[in-house]
Amino acid sequence: MGTRICFSASALGPETAAQAIGEALAAARDFASSIGLDERAAARLAIVIEEIVSNALRHGMNGGTIACTLTLEETSEGVAIGFDDTGLPFDPTAVGAFTGPDRRTGGGVGLELVRAWTTRLGYARADGHNRLSLILPIGWA
Repeated sequence: MGTRICFSASALGPETAAQAIGEALAAARDFASSIGLDERAAARLAIVIEEIVSNALRHGMNGGTIACTLTLEETSEGVAIGFDDTGLPFDPTAVGAFTGPDRRTGGGVGLELVRAWTTRLGYARADGHNRLSLILPIGWA
């Protein structure tokens, strides 16, 4: 227990955002391998990480730069995920019940997956940063 991997990135525009998402996924794959996650659990971790990072980078920029830090740590409860970003305020714990994807864009499904597959979803906004914390139980995968 306790293996920890961190990832940090800054993005300005779609090209650097796409690169940052790819780097976050690589960090998640490296972490999954380092703690011996099976293929299914590793895939769930990658999906959760992609949703968290891509949502922040795609929706959090307000015509400027966004910086983010991802931490992954093995705990007795599963994988502890911490995500900090300097984007626009967004509290995923305040989003209402899922009523289906947006018919025009398909949006909303990713956040619902994150909420369904993780526990202890926590959010705080402080000093211009969104701070998200959650647990991905390994035994559920």
